[in-house]
Amino acid sequence: MEKAEHADREPVLLGEALGTVLDGIRFAARTSIPVAGPTAGPSSACDRCGSAAEWHLTVRGRWIMIEPGAWPTGAIPAGRRWRIAGDGTAVNLRSAEPSDTCRITHFDICPANPTPVESPVLLSLWRRNARRARADTAEREVS
Repeated sequence: MEKAEHADREPVLLGEALGTVLDGIRFAARTSIPVAGPTAGPSSACDRCGSAAEWHLTVRGRWIMIEPGAWPTGAIPAGRRWRIAGDGTAVNLRSAEPSDTCRITHFDICPANPTPVESPVLLSLWRRNARRARADTAEREVS
């Protein structure tokens, strides 16, 4: 078997790579920067509506908030279906078998965004989040 040659880079020793990762973790610990675990992003609440969700990195390097729970793919429009890989990366399924399940982004059902009209499930979840946001606002006003 021939060895692949990469003229644009040199081999990196595992010890060197691990040292860099450990330096990053130590820096984050000193500066109180949260570091996500390998299988899930940090749990958080939406700044706009207060709903709980988890941050996940996409395969394109962007962060998205994923709603808790799984939904049948047939009930969620294509392009809005997500799966969380074993390493915690969010992967857009685009299309999938209707018998399978998928996750959805919080951004699709955040009541601070326009009402989703392409799916009764997304509309129902948007309304649920809107009720919770109104109840939280009313509770804060009473306090």
